[in-house]
Amino acid sequence: MLHKPLLFIVFFLPLSVLAQDQPYKFEITPFAAYRIGGSLEEKDGDGQVELNDSNALGVMFNIEANPNGQYEFLYSRQNTDARTEGFLPNDPTVDMDVETFHIGGTYLFDGEKTRPFLALTLGLTQFDPGITDSNSESFFSASIGGGVQLNATRRLGLRLEARAFTTFVKDDSNIFCISSGGTGGCLIQVAGRTLTQWEARAGLVFRF
Repeated sequence: MLHKPLLFIVFFLPLSVLAQDQPYKFEITPFAAYRIGGSLEEKDGDGQVELNDSNALGVMFNIEANPNGQYEFLYSRQNTDARTEGFLPNDPTVDMDVETFHIGGTYLFDGEKTRPFLALTLGLTQFDPGITDSNSESFFSASIGGGVQLNATRRLGLRLEARAFTTFVKDDSNIFCISSGGTGGCLIQVAGRTLTQWEARAGLVFRF
């Protein structure tokens, strides 16, 4: 008669192997990043708002579309400071949260343990200044990136990536506005232009 440990091996090990061999459809990748760049200039004047370089955190959710393609949903958040010049006395620095909500796709080149990739996403970027009674501002944005995915196992990997984010600011936009007590005003009016940031990131890939 078979002993219990042997019974376990006979009946459950094949099930485990089958589970490992099942193809995956989804990936979740929490990541940490370092982001640089980003500034806005005043339309009629010398004023400027410039974002400081800082860390960012986020998560990507990918759904397999074909053996080389994935749909991608991206959320990231950067907690940084914005340097202001030419608007207020002493050119104060204000807290700034930058949130990105994007959808798009990733193309992975053939490989087993190492798979280079390209990614493109579109969506919204929201800027939320740490100013009392101020309004957040959201603009259309896009990102493009590339990197490599290192597959430790079928279910676990490491994603290394560089990505550029471009935010398209509307012409004559009044941003960082304050409304309180029936009065209000805006910190800056910008001309139509783009705000570009660059990011290096690393994340763990969980597949299921």
